[in-house]
Amino acid sequence: MHLLLGRAREAERDFIEADRLLGSSASDMHRAITAHNLGYVAALRGQVPLALTRYDEAEAGYVRHREVPGELWRDRCELLLAAGLTAEARRAAQRAVDAATARREPAELAEARLRLAQAALADGDPATAQTLADQAARALTRQRRTGWAALAHWTVVLACAAQDPDSVTEAGYRRAADRLERAGWPEAALQARLRAGQRATTRARAQQHLEPVSRARRSGTVWHRQLGWHAEALLRRGRGDRAGALRAVARGLDLADDHRATLGATDLRAAASAHVAELASTGLRLALDGGRPELVWRWAERTRAAALLHPPVHPPDDEDTEQALAELRTVVRERQDTATEGRAAPELARRQARLEERIRQAVRHTSGDGRGVRPDLDAGRLHTALDDRALVEFAECDGRLVAVVAVGGRFRLHRLGETAAVTRELHHLFHALRRMAAPGVDPAPGLRRRLEAAAARLDAQLLAPLSAELGDRDLVVVPTEQLHALPWGVLPTCAGRAFSVSPSATLWQRARSVPAGNGAVVLAAGPGLAHAEPEVKALADLRPGARVLAGDDARVADVLTAASGARLVHLAAHGRFRGDNPQFSAVDLADGPLTGYDLERLQHPPEVAVLSACETGAAAVLAGGELLGLAATLLSMGVRSVVAPVLQVPDAETAPLMLDLHRELLAGASVPAALAAAVARARAGSDADAATGAAFLCVGA
Repeated sequence: MHLLLGRAREAERDFIEADRLLGSSASDMHRAITAHNLGYVAALRGQVPLALTRYDEAEAGYVRHREVPGELWRDRCELLLAAGLTAEARRAAQRAVDAATARREPAELAEARLRLAQAALADGDPATAQTLADQAARALTRQRRTGWAALAHWTVVLACAAQDPDSVTEAGYRRAADRLERAGWPEAALQARLRAGQRATTRARAQQHLEPVSRARRSGTVWHRQLGWHAEALLRRGRGDRAGALRAVARGLDLADDHRATLGATDLRAAASAHVAELASTGLRLALDGGRPELVWRWAERTRAAALLHPPVHPPDDEDTEQALAELRTVVRERQDTATEGRAAPELARRQARLEERIRQAVRHTSGDGRGVRPDLDAGRLHTALDDRALVEFAECDGRLVAVVAVGGRFRLHRLGETAAVTRELHHLFHALRRMAAPGVDPAPGLRRRLEAAAARLDAQLLAPLSAELGDRDLVVVPTEQLHALPWGVLPTCAGRAFSVSPSATLWQRARSVPAGNGAVVLAAGPGLAHAEPEVKALADLRPGARVLAGDDARVADVLTAASGARLVHLAAHGRFRGDNPQFSAVDLADGPLTGYDLERLQHPPEVAVLSACETGAAAVLAGGELLGLAATLLSMGVRSVVAPVLQVPDAETAPLMLDLHRELLAGASVPAALAAAVARARAGSDADAATGAAFLCVGA
């Protein structure tokens, strides 16, 4: 009853008392139901780690008693959607649909289809979402469940708008909001009224829609209040109060920062930014309307890679997690061996999936310290840190790119053109680079010319318009979402120039202040690469006294122990980027993969990390501009500089590049300057040499 009346604290108190009274004599089923309800209460209160923990406890209890009820999968889907984990939410909703179908329960099936529609919409599949939501709406209407039918109809509206924004009018959003309010869906009603206000053609009608939403900023869940501040920003903008509107946007973003601080898992913190992506765009749009370059920089920076500003919360060093990580390494190695022999291993694949889920759950159960972290928006400190360098920070708003250049104590704003044109050239550039770098394949005639032509066109769109300010200075580049994958060294403006890429200006400044390492140099070679051990041995000749780990000595635990606090760590190994779960991106060592989860357990990160391994510089870019990947993980941990490729690279061509890099470092060059010199030599070589050099970036300071 407390839950139905919205009294989450009172409900939690009674469920905890029920669990105490049930005690050890109760069946698993009773304890599972109680844990399930406690998870639902935690989800209502926005306590994501606690809700996940309780849902996992409930699932374990249900499994011991009988099969897991579809209701748990629906509730888990709702939580995962709120956490921004859309792909996982979709899988949970599909399990709810499968359970309801197997039991032939039409009421459960209708709700499960609705959750699946919501997850498909959040996962970027509005056509599927529209079909599923329409099916759910018809079924719920037949069942005379008008409240749930209203939510299904709202999902249809959202799916239509995602495919054609002009297909839903102001009146359509207003009618949806009225239905949702009557049906008891307050957050959905707020969203509908906010959209009605955005579509309104007169200030008076916009105010009528937005004022009820604005009042939500004072109480309720964090996302209710965020919607309220968004509406307040739009109201203030309508009154011509741009400064007040920006203050309202900032208040909404502060809520997201504080919520992010309650989360321990890196992927949960990153996913939380999806909720405020539209609000952040409103702030950037307001800043661009004002036209002041420094203000535009502040708002481009305000939400850039905000999750990486939080140092990783070290997962619990419990025996179960350690065992799961060790077992995962064994299973991955066995799968690799069976693949080499040409044998299928479906059971190993299932074991790997179960182990990854076990590790992911353990980390997500960890809470953050609750201390919100804000970006450093002090322009004076930035200019002092830059010294004679130039910073170029890109941003995207309404399908167009802008760049803010910070140089010589001043900011300048450049409006660069449509994002779609850049996307087309990126496709051509990546196609040519991948073919040139493919091992054992002779590049097609003229491929380098096509690469250089695409790079020149991209340069003309991105950096050439800034050349008057950039001069021949060293560069710090802060990309926007689609530009994080760009191998910047292939652009003519960057060729031969020392530059580094950073997820944000704040992270670049923080990386510059990383203290020097303990002086140790660690060189490690993983298995299965013909040139990995020769590369490390050649580097050892350049660096007498370095600790060399190769063969059976290059185990994950030994490499992490040696890397702790080191001045420089160099890993030559197979690398893999996992787009489905970037925290399981890995570098292969003697006993299996070194993953992002392993790196986050390192108490004292090295000062500089060189990853001579495919795709280790790649990152998944989430809604809100958040990054997940090995290089991003290292940077968030406090590594000063990471040198890594964003593409697959052949190890035969990589070894000479790495030797040149280390020679330059030993001669006293900075990491960006050393990489620029090594890449310049590679460009003078074969197509494969040039493509390999272009794939490497210096990320950080």
